[in-house]
Amino acid sequence: MPTDPNPPKRRGFNPPLSAIKTRQMGELARGADRWDVLLEVARDPDVGVIRGRIHFVAGVIHRISSWVFMEWTEKDVDLRFSDFSAQELWNLLDSLA
Repeated sequence: MPTDPNPPKRRGFNPPLSAIKTRQMGELARGADRWDVLLEVARDPDVGVIRGRIHFVAGVIHRISSWVFMEWTEKDVDLRFSDFSAQELWNLLDSLA
């Protein structure tokens, strides 16, 4: 059977809810502003990696990054996340406004 020369393009990574793991990574605070920071990870079986993105939650406000991490293991995603300084997290959060 011949291979399709124009296979359908992938439309982004959208894992099923059952594949997602999220955990609280701490709080980001500046003055009266307080945001809970969560790290979401999910396996991407098409690529064979773990993807990760960051959620910022303040009351009913929820901001979410794109899939900024792509690593071999969840531990690798954790290590990459730990490289972010508070200022870099604020910069990311500000860019999501």
